[in-house]
Amino acid sequence: MKPFQTLVGVRKPLPDIAAVIRDRLPEIAPALADVSHIEVTCREDREDGSTLLINEWRVDPKLPGPVRQAISDEMLGWNDHAVWTVDLTECTWRIEPFFMPGAIHCAGATRFEPAMGGHGTKAIFSGEFAVDASALAKIPPGLRGAAVSAVETIVGSMVPRNFRHTIEAAARLLD
Repeated sequence: MKPFQTLVGVRKPLPDIAAVIRDRLPEIAPALADVSHIEVTCREDREDGSTLLINEWRVDPKLPGPVRQAISDEMLGWNDHAVWTVDLTECTWRIEPFFMPGAIHCAGATRFEPAMGGHGTKAIFSGEFAVDASALAKIPPGLRGAAVSAVETIVGSMVPRNFRHTIEAAARLLD
């Protein structure tokens, strides 16, 4: 498993910023580099007050030529399954990439903490991902390096970078 973490601070109160992230994610998509659109495909408000969301992300990242040739547009994206606590202080999530389905495991949590004397929010996005080595055996040997590069680019850098941009775009929506 390869861990990753991103910390972002914004000058917006926790309840406001977390609610925008939970409830208005599709509105944020145009502000995110490499993201074509985000669609909420499922929302379930649970009896315990938590909320389950499934969001479909479609992306168009800048990938090296050989990688781009090996991956179709339908593979460029993921479903994120997120469970939000009632107080909006934590969201646990897992991502199911469309590329190499079942072979890439990515999960984590996002914590929201008050900052700046309650006038701001610290958002901590952390998780880990791994690629099932047996899945690579299904890829022709000449394309394995490109496949691993694509996974590392999308999951290892694009997902955390988009989190930072998501928080910043959510803060702008509140202006």
